[in-house]
Amino acid sequence: MTPAIDDKLPREPRPRSSIAGLTLVELMVAITIGLIILTAVIRLFTTSRATYTLEEGLARVQESGRFAVEFLAQDIRMAGYAGCSANLTSSQVGNLVASATSVTTFNPDGIAGYKHTCTSSCTGALSEWSPNPSSDYFPSGSIMPVSGTDILVIQRADTLSTHLTGNSETVSNSNIQIINTTSLADSVQAGDIMMISDCKGADIFKATSVSSGSGKITIAHAAGNTNNDLTHYYGNDAEVMKLVSRIYFVGRRNNDSSNPPALYRKELGSGGVLDTQELVEGVEMLKLSYGEDTDVTRDGVPNIYRTSPSAVSSWPRVLTVRIGLLVRTSTTVDQENDTRTYDLAGITAAAGPYNDKYRRRAFNSTVQVRNHFQ
Repeated sequence: MTPAIDDKLPREPRPRSSIAGLTLVELMVAITIGLIILTAVIRLFTTSRATYTLEEGLARVQESGRFAVEFLAQDIRMAGYAGCSANLTSSQVGNLVASATSVTTFNPDGIAGYKHTCTSSCTGALSEWSPNPSSDYFPSGSIMPVSGTDILVIQRADTLSTHLTGNSETVSNSNIQIINTTSLADSVQAGDIMMISDCKGADIFKATSVSSGSGKITIAHAAGNTNNDLTHYYGNDAEVMKLVSRIYFVGRRNNDSSNPPALYRKELGSGGVLDTQELVEGVEMLKLSYGEDTDVTRDGVPNIYRTSPSAVSSWPRVLTVRIGLLVRTSTTVDQENDTRTYDLAGITAAAGPYNDKYRRRAFNSTVQVRNHFQ
């Protein structure tokens, strides 16, 4: 049988597949290279993230420190302000508020400081500060100061830029009429603790009712006061202001040690009640020292700084206050523990070491007390 012609032709080789398989060695090399690249990318991301977190934390620390210093500085500068009645004594300030407390009693010095003196087994009781702060400042159940930190109480008058009107020497100021201005809208309300001052003295009273008339506002001070008449006659040149009482301290929300520390301020509100405000989070330490002019001639220059308020011989001679604040980041951002100590308000190693991974910065500022003897 003759074979077919096709059978006599040479067969063409079948084409091999264009995609060849990987050997085990090639696969392992590829995986290794991929892992190296992935590790580098992850490490770069982690480093960038840590750097960003650190820089963001430091920026917030810087911002918080500036805000905290400014809050304190504004009140310290104006401490003791009482209108034209400069350098009053306690006998020149009448207090008509019924059941007056430390908060509603004007301190002519304008400043009261308290230093924590407990060194072991401290519980945070007010008796651990020297001198002992009034319980009026920290009633039961309120936010309490953190052990190791100082407390500052500022009192002053807040001007309303208005004076009495329509009074005569035959009037006992049983009701007070003040010149109405657009800036007074909602500035004076019933229950506010007010201060009236001329160049002879001042009085503190509670406004029991406030009514507006033609060009004037009438403030009555009957109920809630021990007397409807003020201690002396005030003419049309007398200035009417609001009493400001503020307590600055470092505390923790709900007094819970697991919450971050913050700078707090308790402020006299309507009816003599203290309003508690969290001003700046992250403030961990507040230290204060007081520059006193002890020269007989009163040259207007502080020549000693008292770190203990109890050591101040005369508060009207305290011309400057050094503020020391230690502010930390809201989260742990460092790789190593913080073993540093910090100088605050001229006090060496006033805080630290903390041995944790928070980043901290110290803020120090010296503020002049404008209403003390210069």
